[in-house]
Amino acid sequence: QRLKECMIVVLHAPAKGGAGGGDDLTTSFKNEQQRLLQMLIDKDLPPPTTPRPDGVNTKDEHYPLRVTSVFFQEFDGLSNPLAGHPVQHLWGKTSLFEKLGRCKFQISPGAFFQVNTEGAELLYGIVVDKVREVSPNPENTLVFDVCCGTGTIGITCIKEGVANEVIGVDISEPAIEDAKINAELNGVQDRTRFVAARAETVLGNEMNAVRDSSKTMIAIVDPAREGLHADVSRAIRNNKKIQRLIYVSCNPTGSLVKDAAILCAPATKKYGGRPFKPTFVQPVDMFPMTDHCEMIMVFDRLTEEDEFGPSKEKADDKKKSTDVRSDVKMVTEEKEEKSSTDVKMKAAEEVVVDVKTEEKTNEKDADSSKDANTTDATTTTNKNEDDTMKVEG
Repeated sequence: QRLKECMIVVLHAPAKGGAGGGDDLTTSFKNEQQRLLQMLIDKDLPPPTTPRPDGVNTKDEHYPLRVTSVFFQEFDGLSNPLAGHPVQHLWGKTSLFEKLGRCKFQISPGAFFQVNTEGAELLYGIVVDKVREVSPNPENTLVFDVCCGTGTIGITCIKEGVANEVIGVDISEPAIEDAKINAELNGVQDRTRFVAARAETVLGNEMNAVRDSSKTMIAIVDPAREGLHADVSRAIRNNKKIQRLIYVSCNPTGSLVKDAAILCAPATKKYGGRPFKPTFVQPVDMFPMTDHCEMIMVFDRLTEEDEFGPSKEKADDKKKSTDVRSDVKMVTEEKEEKSSTDVKMKAAEEVVVDVKTEEKTNEKDADSSKDANTTDATTTTNKNEDDTMKVEG
């Protein structure tokens, strides 16, 4: 969309023979092939005329598109060809180049690449954030990019500075060839290794090869609609160094449910290792105005306490800690109670002292009043005696 280029792959039945036999139509097919090619390259592709579901008709900034590559792919099966099925390059460029975030990627006909570039940037941004959460030292972080396609997620993690090394696995040889080229395009070829094989056949060996490493290991999986192979889930569960798994699903109501049940179930003979638990989920609408949606789900490894509850030693330590806190609380309460009692006793003593002081003061006042009355009476008596003596005289 950003480059305004378009690659077209035309899937067709064999011109000769095929599933039901038949006539040799090679000449007619060649003529039709050339006629179709001229139709595709003579003019720019017009914008779609189908009205939008919301009824809004706006000019699409991504049009007009120019067809820059045309491939034909012969297939006599009843479904879609497998990844890596050969194609015939008929006209134009042999690949496309797309910018996604800070990276540049080459896309070949048989390679998987997100068709919604802006949506892919949003999706990859969430993945990068979830890697960053558990990679305190990015220089010591290794990412397993399972079903890596053209290496977009793993290379983005390195370019965004949340990982230092990526091991990518994908079944499609063209996609892996693109991934190797993309690593060179983005200057990270010395920190990536991409393997073209079924993930279930090589992932276990790849993980065992770095089992003794001291690096932080994170797994990112982006499988097709059928989900993860059982051996992939087993390899991830058995590698105890993988404490976080980031699952990007294009089938959240189907294969994601199945795989989550396997990853989070208690350990069995078939699926060993401590189980995971889902800790984050985020839908990303990669296909607007359709029923389809991508889903990011983060799984973190259960701790021993999560799985079995606190151990006896931890329980004893917790009890001791609780007992110590209880003793401290009791001593504190006793001190506070004693302090409160002392304050009350001191206040009571002060009240008693005040009462006694008041009583003494009252007694002193009473004695003073009594002395004054006695003096007045004596003075009155002496005066009367003097008056009597005057009368007698």
